[in-house]
Amino acid sequence: MPQRILQIVTKRCTVCAVVLLSGCLSAQASDLLVRVEGNQSEAMLYVALVPAEQKGWEPTLQTLQGSGEQLIIKNVPPGRFALQLFQDSNGNGRLDLSARGIPLEPVAFSGNPSLFKGKPKPKDAQFEHGAEDTLLTLRLHQPKGGQQAR
Repeated sequence: MPQRILQIVTKRCTVCAVVLLSGCLSAQASDLLVRVEGNQSEAMLYVALVPAEQKGWEPTLQTLQGSGEQLIIKNVPPGRFALQLFQDSNGNGRLDLSARGIPLEPVAFSGNPSLFKGKPKPKDAQFEHGAEDTLLTLRLHQPKGGQQAR
């Protein structure tokens, strides 16, 4: 008798697993639409997307280069992420920082956190992305006191 109950439970669990799995597979990737406010230059913009639970900004899941007021990161699966954007004023392909970790080039992060203590961690800039397209508006912060990288 116990063996018969085990077979019934096993069959029902298998059916539940198939239903759950098919539900997970239907969650499709969608786009992140990144609107940039405060863009005062034609310099290249660099965007880095990372998982929100990651300790730092490297390695990135996706990177993007572009210019203008809106950028699109294609085919991002649902999840919790963080986004870093900077304007490469001196054309060296990286975000220049002071010795204290303060950005020397225009920079923005998802959630628009304070930059008072320097570059935030991904968990401080996290956002939730679902199955539909997500629009993020990021404010580009100019470097303080004319310390822009050369």
